[in-house]
Amino acid sequence: MSEVHLAVDASGRPVVLKLLDPRNVRDPAWRALLRSEAALATAAAHPNVVAVLECHGDDDEPFLAMEYVEGVDLASLIRALQQTQRRMEAPLACHAVRELLTGLGHIHRLNLDGVGLLHRDVSPSNVLLSVDGSVKLGDFGLAMTMRGSNPPGPAGTPAAAVAALRLQRGKVPYMAPEQLLGMSVDGRADLYAAGVVLAELLTGRQVFVTPPEAAALLSARDAQLEGLREVLSDHPAGLVSVVFRALARSPADRYQTAAEFIVALEPYAGDPVESRPLLAALVQWARTAARSVQPPSRRPSTEVHPNHSPTPISARSHYGESLEAERTREVPLLFYEVVSESGEPRGRFTFARLVEQAAVGRLTGRDLLLAPDGSSQRAEDWAELAPHLVVRSETTSEVAEAQADWADAMPTCTFLHALAKLVLADESGMLVAEASPARKEIYLFKGRPTHYTSNLPGESIGEYLVQRGLLNRGELDMALAMMSRFNSNLSTALVQLGLVDETLLAQRTDQLARERFTELFRWRRGTLRFFRGVLPPPGALPLTLEPSEVLRAGAAALEDPVAHFVHALDRSVKTGPAAPSTVLAITPLGAELLAGAESTPTLTRLIARTSQERRVTTVDALRELYFLVEVGALAVVDP
Repeated sequence: MSEVHLAVDASGRPVVLKLLDPRNVRDPAWRALLRSEAALATAAAHPNVVAVLECHGDDDEPFLAMEYVEGVDLASLIRALQQTQRRMEAPLACHAVRELLTGLGHIHRLNLDGVGLLHRDVSPSNVLLSVDGSVKLGDFGLAMTMRGSNPPGPAGTPAAAVAALRLQRGKVPYMAPEQLLGMSVDGRADLYAAGVVLAELLTGRQVFVTPPEAAALLSARDAQLEGLREVLSDHPAGLVSVVFRALARSPADRYQTAAEFIVALEPYAGDPVESRPLLAALVQWARTAARSVQPPSRRPSTEVHPNHSPTPISARSHYGESLEAERTREVPLLFYEVVSESGEPRGRFTFARLVEQAAVGRLTGRDLLLAPDGSSQRAEDWAELAPHLVVRSETTSEVAEAQADWADAMPTCTFLHALAKLVLADESGMLVAEASPARKEIYLFKGRPTHYTSNLPGESIGEYLVQRGLLNRGELDMALAMMSRFNSNLSTALVQLGLVDETLLAQRTDQLARERFTELFRWRRGTLRFFRGVLPPPGALPLTLEPSEVLRAGAAALEDPVAHFVHALDRSVKTGPAAPSTVLAITPLGAELLAGAESTPTLTRLIARTSQERRVTTVDALRELYFLVEVGALAVVDP
């Protein structure tokens, strides 16, 4: 017996709190089962598996804290479709089962003490569908190792079968024949259950009725399978074959792994990117239907009727455009005050924002965190934050700050000049530009800028996506809170959690990096420091600009070339230390300036002559001169 509540954890995110019967606490076997369930579920962290966040069972208030999946379970969706005499379109049904199999395959690949795991309770009520269209497998109450999967009694005996039905909490219609008979089971029993789910989605009805006797159920199944074949006759023959192989009585005749099942299903499944919003639309409709559709006066028959098949439904055409997004219930957020080691207040942050601050180097291990309840601790002592701090310190450690290989200050040294010097020298390391409170880091490898980071919250890829309406705040906070499961990489978390399409994310990341990186060329104050050999952190934004393109962007950022050179018009221009190269991508205009530099007495006359000969404006000639001077190809000197 248990109660389920929607709660809010310390980080401010909604969670499902499963309050368990306190009378069981005194039972050592029950406590062991609870710890086992939580351990298995924690180990099974995967985008297609419901996360167990915490397990507590050693006092009078035992509970499980689990990931909150806003949406419906698959059983509710099937029920809503049945009540309207509808069924899911085959491509979408195959997609949903493919997602289920992906999570199931992950579970099967895990092991406890060297032995594989199985779920044992795959059924529609344990498959959760999110409002964003994701599919998650939940409830590990029956999960067991394959070594410990035999129930009491000799395998295959009536006593074993009765024990199986009494001790297991699984749903009988979804149990494999060997599971019903109390025989040893492995992952193929889970795949059988997934096959039953697939058949139900394709037919719109429960496939098997549930007689009280296990033997009677097996006999009934054989007859019902013949009816199932006729009902599935409007589907491709290949898809029907997939269903029947999944439902084979002998485990040896079924798919042997979830991956093999997925491969067989792939030709009939919809594109993942297109299917996700379609499934999300059905979920939203099912939530509305649950409140508005009255149940029929009598329970509908669970038998398969060959002469009556529900109408397939298209989520896009029937529901998609007419659905109105439901308002998410507001939940209070917990804020933590951050005080630096020197006692300086840093601001108030949610847990998700603390993770982000740690990932970009704005939160150090010695910073003090003050919780709403008055307690405090160092950031390095908070287990959930520690992985992010460690990742950061392995790349841009504070120790390196005092060991800069090169340093200068703006505007004496422009960012363009500093970057060009590193590019032309084929340097590898980290260039830090700081103008309080902003700190930006550019990572180079053999003269090529490869990555970019910033401590400004608005410049993270997450904030960028939120600002452009491609992600909502709750989704970003969820991804930030779960970054540690994805190598502390926010981009990986966003993709693996199914919040952002990988192609779209790559495009937006490139766009963000270009925009924010090129802004550095406009800085007129601050410090510049270079640390040789420092590698980029996992969350750094990749840069795809060619070195020549980067340097040209610096020249383009000069707002007023005339004002820049107004005090140097009477000075001379000489050839600089940087010889022309492919990296500098010298233009014909630049070549003209280089050729005339030594023979023209003043900057004014050089620009006038070049502008006339090349038929360009004075502004264009001055901008090209600025580029050549900053990269070191020319130098402005006293006459």
